[in-house]
Amino acid sequence: MRQLQVQNNIAQNEWSGGGSMPVPPDNTWAFVDVTDRPDAQVGMTYDSTTDIFGPAPVVVRTIVTPAQVVSVLTAAEWQIATTSTDADVVWAMAQFQLATQIDIASPVFSQLMSGLVSKGIVTAARATEIQSDLMELANA
Repeated sequence: MRQLQVQNNIAQNEWSGGGSMPVPPDNTWAFVDVTDRPDAQVGMTYDSTTDIFGPAPVVVRTIVTPAQVVSVLTAAEWQIATTSTDADVVWAMAQFQLATQIDIASPVFSQLMSGLVSKGIVTAARATEIQSDLMELANA
């Protein structure tokens, strides 16, 4: 006997009939017999209407560190941003330097990038490139 314990359409735990179940049964879990289905694994999605297991969901990460942000900037971009006397840029850089992590999908980050474009620190195309590079780093 082999069962997968499914919650929120994701196979969370496996149970082979011996000992206690990894998760006590309640109405938030579905228990699917997969004894004859070796392809069904923990982490996969499960559609109860079709009784089909599918690939694990792709999780897109959007959190980067300040060091990762600095790593995608050129020396000239960093110098301009950190030496600017424009109040908006100074405020944005203070927020950046105090952060322990940065969510590049947040509206605040989008506003900061838009501000860098509007102040002439980077072009719109360069801002898009920076965001693309950061997304790659977040999901590496």
